[in-house]
Amino acid sequence: MGILWRPPEHYLTKWAAENELTGPRFVARLNETARNDLCITPAKLARVDKYCADHNGEPALTSASFESLLSTFFPALAGPPIVKKAAPVLFRMLVYLSRYPFMPELAPAEEAYLTRDGLIRAALIANADRSYRTFAGYGGGHTRSRTAADQRRLLFQGLAVQRASDPPGYDANAWLADAASRARRFHEAGSNEVVVPDNAVTNRDELGDELFHDLVDFMVQLLPDWNENTVRRQDLLEIAKKLEQEEGLARAPLQRYELRKADFEALVELLLLAYESPEEGEELPADFNERRDKVVEEFFGKREGIDFKAFDEVSGSGKTEFDTGSAGGNFAGGDDYKPSLLEMLYWVLDELFKETTT
Repeated sequence: MGILWRPPEHYLTKWAAENELTGPRFVARLNETARNDLCITPAKLARVDKYCADHNGEPALTSASFESLLSTFFPALAGPPIVKKAAPVLFRMLVYLSRYPFMPELAPAEEAYLTRDGLIRAALIANADRSYRTFAGYGGGHTRSRTAADQRRLLFQGLAVQRASDPPGYDANAWLADAASRARRFHEAGSNEVVVPDNAVTNRDELGDELFHDLVDFMVQLLPDWNENTVRRQDLLEIAKKLEQEEGLARAPLQRYELRKADFEALVELLLLAYESPEEGEELPADFNERRDKVVEEFFGKREGIDFKAFDEVSGSGKTEFDTGSAGGNFAGGDDYKPSLLEMLYWVLDELFKETTT
């Protein structure tokens, strides 16, 4: 006998009565999803636990302890303090993603901390493949099909700082048009062919910008009894607005996020270091700084800060070493393949949960 069909209101009313549509309950389901995806075990938490201290009853990292943890991945090198420069940037990104989108951002004056569960959530969201498996959606009204640009944007938001107001020359209509265009930029694996689905749904409209629609996208994938309901994405829009207002989940609009050149340069240095994996006492390649500068120049030119539109234009071009393996579409395996810097970021995040013998 099949499952009895019931209208969306039946499920939404039931879940609301059970307090299942609150930020903390969505976080709890995201915790479970992230732990399952990363196959978390006590042994995989041993490395992180060494650097955690209690924060309101939860194991958590501070910026200083995260730097100490990150330093264990790399030998002590002569020259510029690469890990010391990059650790605060990566820590800020992980803190941001750990609270996204179901927890309020930390207040500017509040000391930043990263709970162990938050780190697991952030590691899931930051990784394109893992995030795609969890939040990609399949369209058709039940969900919104998310694109590669959505994933690039989450990383950008985590790395960026926030302006107090809209930037000079901000054009709301131009940002609306760009969001609609990005929503239709799908790429088939291996071919890079652009596919333009008729049912592509933009994530910037009169209801809110990309960050509001992220909240809805995540909600629809983390509902209770996910396989046994008739709730569609449109049924969650008002609930998402209520969550924003009542639980303080509204964030600064995307146009106010700015990625600073110095922060990006520090991250690129760290990821190049991860790629080179030098041994203790070994010097970095002579062209290390040149390769770093080339990647940074592609994004920034002479600018000291860029918005998401500028970041996405370069990152989505398929021609940068930052997020395209072999930087030009060479997808050969073996020794011919050069991983992208983003792949090295995923490696660093995976190393956090690598089982150790000590």
